[in-house]
Amino acid sequence: MKLCSLKEIDKIYRVSSWYPYLGFTLFGFLLRSNPNLELLKYIILDIFLLSYAFSLNDYYDLCIKKKYFFPPLILSLIFLLFLNPLQISLSYLFLLIVTLYSANPIRLKSKPFLSSFCNGFGFLILFFIGYQRWDLGLLFGMLLFFLEMVAQFIHETVHLKEDKRHKIITTAVFFGRYTIKILCYTFLLITFMICLYLFHIGMVNVLFLFITAFFIFYFIADIYFHKINKKLRKRYRVFGIITGMFYIFLLFYS
Repeated sequence: MKLCSLKEIDKIYRVSSWYPYLGFTLFGFLLRSNPNLELLKYIILDIFLLSYAFSLNDYYDLCIKKKYFFPPLILSLIFLLFLNPLQISLSYLFLLIVTLYSANPIRLKSKPFLSSFCNGFGFLILFFIGYQRWDLGLLFGMLLFFLEMVAQFIHETVHLKEDKRHKIITTAVFFGRYTIKILCYTFLLITFMICLYLFHIGMVNVLFLFITAFFIFYFIADIYFHKINKKLRKRYRVFGIITGMFYIFLLFYS
């Protein structure tokens, strides 16, 4: 059997897209405890889950063969034997959402609103796998959710013409570019309000608030003055990773 090259593995499982989502789990983990070897378990689980999600999506987009998404699915299910009940429940929820998002006949990817929500909430589950609490983590989860929703709106807008051609009715296709920009502004401002409230109740410090505010108002301006395209999507991703690294640094040394 021919082995895949590293480049092919990256393309099939989108390894280069994992970093923000692995960061979600790390962020949640650092919110609740000091770093230890238990984190490695969550990262391995994330790798299996993300590999399944991305390869299944590409299979139904007719880009790869069926054989590629089965191994990460099987590995995910086997790995669940070593997890606690909450992690198992969250993992099954993630698998369900990404399957309904990509697979026929339901294929939520082609349903406006639901397509965006699946990505915004689906990847947020990785944060709760790390944090494992719904009460105190709800506000931080909402902050990540709205930031991820903006990322999804940008992603859908970049693929708007291609999705139209394939008759995939995403939120961006349904609303159009102008309304998507309005949604981006709105969700970014909601994120700022959440962060402001977290600062008010003492859950984050002034540096956390400043970093978040800089990110939010930079991209409100960036989206307003520029067309949403691949370059803007890349800026949002890179700046998002950098901002996330600041979050992790602040939590690690707090």
